[in-house]
Amino acid sequence: MRVLKQEIYFPIIIGIHFIFWAVDLYFYNGSFKEVHSDTLFFGELSDVTWKNPHRILGEIFSSWVVTVFAFNFLMATRARWVEKLFGGLDKMYLIHRRSGVIAVFLLLAHFIVVPRDLVEFNPGKPLGFYAFILIIVGVILSAAPIFKRKIPYHKWINFHKLMGLFYVMAVAHGILVDSLIKELPITRIYVFGMSFLGVAAWFYKAFLFRFFNKKLDYTIIAARNLGKDTLELEMSPQTESFKYKAGQFGFFTFPDISKREQHPFTLSSHPHDETLKITVKGLGDYTNDMSSKLSTGNIANVEGPYGMFSSSHSKEREQVWIAGGIGITPFLSLIKDYYTNKVTLYWCVNNESEAHYKNDFEKIEKENPLFEFILWDSSERGHITVDDLSLRDPEKKSYLICGPDALKKNMVKQLKADGVKQRNIYDEEFAFR
Repeated sequence: MRVLKQEIYFPIIIGIHFIFWAVDLYFYNGSFKEVHSDTLFFGELSDVTWKNPHRILGEIFSSWVVTVFAFNFLMATRARWVEKLFGGLDKMYLIHRRSGVIAVFLLLAHFIVVPRDLVEFNPGKPLGFYAFILIIVGVILSAAPIFKRKIPYHKWINFHKLMGLFYVMAVAHGILVDSLIKELPITRIYVFGMSFLGVAAWFYKAFLFRFFNKKLDYTIIAARNLGKDTLELEMSPQTESFKYKAGQFGFFTFPDISKREQHPFTLSSHPHDETLKITVKGLGDYTNDMSSKLSTGNIANVEGPYGMFSSSHSKEREQVWIAGGIGITPFLSLIKDYYTNKVTLYWCVNNESEAHYKNDFEKIEKENPLFEFILWDSSERGHITVDDLSLRDPEKKSYLICGPDALKKNMVKQLKADGVKQRNIYDEEFAFR
């Protein structure tokens, strides 16, 4: 199945709207009229027909906003079929973030262009204005880098959850005010159908999600401080074991830190292992100094699994794995799978002291003639490039990349320049927020 990448997703959203609006407007014979309306920058309109471009453009922008947010709330449900549609939860959340930013600009365009009826008071009018302000503020706080760095995650996520309530206000505004959409049959069904989908998805995630997504209880049996603010947790199931595939991740809750706050961690153990392992690097307010917050005997709850970062997509080809720092975690699990072709792992670290699993990979290298391990010390050798990989016939290999965004973007760009197709490059997003 072809996944919906952002270069496909956004044109689809735009194209569907243009088709529905074009068909409806072509056959429309109604008499919608601006009796007496006002626009933000274009003056007042009186006795203007539905053909007024301000009305048409303003409502097209609003219908895009409704649809983009509806799909965003659908993505937030973490439904398995939606994750598969987007090629993994990490890819889906990337589109989710960018969609929110795009929706803000569409919402601003709607507010600037659309005429406002001045004939009589309607409760939908102030409701729409309040929704507009709150959504703008919500998206800025959610997506702006400066706020993402300064606002602690638990406060950020709690405010982010209010976006659904702001969306309900916006939908109520659309229902209460007079609009051209209400007189266009195809567009009306689509827009209000998307509105219902968005509200239902938000309601499910806010109030029903915890009842339908079971968390499994684990007990921490080992908490190993690996140094450099890196902690390895090994957990044993209390009852049922967590089912997952190599390369996947789960959402973990540690009640001794926070009973409600969840964070995604890649599983460094293998599905055949009796225990569950994750390796955590202090990269934020939650994970910093985690070794002092957790110890043997503490409880962990895990939900999932999620993610589609797997070597199984192309085991018939020789593979090159590229990890940056803590991005090594999925490869700790993947290396325990069976391979019929050669696998070469490049692990890029700031300096060798951060390579906590170096001995493990060197041991596997000695035991498995199809596996080659290369530790790349950036402090001595600089940033790795495709030329450093010394690839023969690079277009005939597959590539798995997990690490910081700069590493991933640079390697993907260089690989494509060497003739590697996008379909042979698999990457994992390093951060969701």
